[in-house]
Amino acid sequence: MQPDRPSLHALNKHTFYLFAIILLAATACRKESRLTDDPVTLEFSEEEVLFDTVFALSPPIGTITKRFRVRNPSGSAVRVDIELEGGSPSPFRINVDGSPGLSFNDVEILGGDSIYVFVEATLDQSGQSTPLIHEDHIRFVNSGNEQRMKLLAWGQDAHYFRPNRYIPGLPRFSIIAGVDDQGSTICETVTWPNDKPYVIYGYAVVDSCSALIIEPGVRVHVHGGCGLWIYRWGKLRAEGTVESPITFQSDRLEALYAELPGQWDRIWINDGPGGGDHELKNVVIKNALVGLQCETWPGLPDAETSQAWMNLQNVRIRNCSAAGILSRNYRIRATNLLVGDCGQFALALTGGGQYQLDHVTVANFWSYGIRNDPSFVMTNTYAAINNTLQVRDIDESWLRNSIIHGANGNEFKLDFNSLATPNLRFQRTLFRTDQSTTGDFFPEQESIFRNQNPGFRDVSARDFRLTSSSFAVNRGSGALIPFNPLAGIDMDGVFRTDGQPDLGCYEFQP
Repeated sequence: MQPDRPSLHALNKHTFYLFAIILLAATACRKESRLTDDPVTLEFSEEEVLFDTVFALSPPIGTITKRFRVRNPSGSAVRVDIELEGGSPSPFRINVDGSPGLSFNDVEILGGDSIYVFVEATLDQSGQSTPLIHEDHIRFVNSGNEQRMKLLAWGQDAHYFRPNRYIPGLPRFSIIAGVDDQGSTICETVTWPNDKPYVIYGYAVVDSCSALIIEPGVRVHVHGGCGLWIYRWGKLRAEGTVESPITFQSDRLEALYAELPGQWDRIWINDGPGGGDHELKNVVIKNALVGLQCETWPGLPDAETSQAWMNLQNVRIRNCSAAGILSRNYRIRATNLLVGDCGQFALALTGGGQYQLDHVTVANFWSYGIRNDPSFVMTNTYAAINNTLQVRDIDESWLRNSIIHGANGNEFKLDFNSLATPNLRFQRTLFRTDQSTTGDFFPEQESIFRNQNPGFRDVSARDFRLTSSSFAVNRGSGALIPFNPLAGIDMDGVFRTDGQPDLGCYEFQP
């Protein structure tokens, strides 16, 4: 039986008046006015205050006014300090029981009584360099007890997805593919055309047996702590072009946030059966916590390796505060992959799986703090949800024609449990490492290059193309078995035609 899945309900629309006069009728019961010094947990009539899309106009105009009720559930009166955290630069304005301002001290709420807070927003923006989602908070403090009300305004014309479901232990989410207008579970394919940006608030879920297709040039903006979730047996196909790549990034568009890591959570891919392969082609993923996480469902500690493949072609992942790619029991096939500037791992390949990686550039020059972990880590173990150590097989896998480099002295680590022997080889690859690169995993020692400077064009500008004098030029091979037809063209669409390609995802161009 399919689980019940509610439809995405439209937001209720209400009209409120800014300076509403709240008349309290006289009753036989008198509100308690005796003050308490004990902290009181106030009750709010709303979880958050949301304004639907507010378009920028010149001159800017304000939104409708919304309100929420703040109730004192205790038997005694309480004094509360109330403050708009963003202050005067905030796009929001508040009014507490008829008085406008930025902060209010010693607001008295009688025992069992309430006050009303009114909110409106004015967005003065160009539409090109301001947030897609504007966020602020109203802070309420009494006797050291602090509570906050979130204020949100959707500020540009875009497709917005807001969470409407919550399961304990999981992030709040909405189902964007896999449920009909009546809330029934269905199998469907949803396409995102390149008409306007897509903004994800919460987690946007592609449910079982459904698919999301993203067309070239689409910009996907994800709010802080949120992400895209392809649930078990769902499918993702994001196929851009060299000229019109697909971009996943934060909803903050100001210059200050252009290269700031960790602004949103991740793209989370779960396992699926054969035929459920995922495709990312000409895609940029930047400024996340984890760029791409592929794994079997964590709730099944004994799950077999996924039969689905994650196929990556011409994919750039950068500025992730934890990991660029985090894999567990998954199969990844990549040609022309760039992973740069991650706070822990660029690639962390764990548990069982299968990895066929060709023309990969790992260039980890993380500059936001100390980084202790190697950029490339592969292990055949993982800790399951029941705290057992799982040891799995790594099927026929390879890394070739690649560069593993960065700012640390060791950027490469293999850590295998002897209960399972990986089927793995490295060929035509440059490593920055103090670890051994001999043995069965490195069958052609003449093609293993250790601790050479690859010769990136401009590390400070994060341009990892090559120069004419780069060590990586002409160190690869186009004749490795099995033959990879996708390797004939590099990340920029440049042909590798001389039979002796360069290492990494870029072919040198004069």
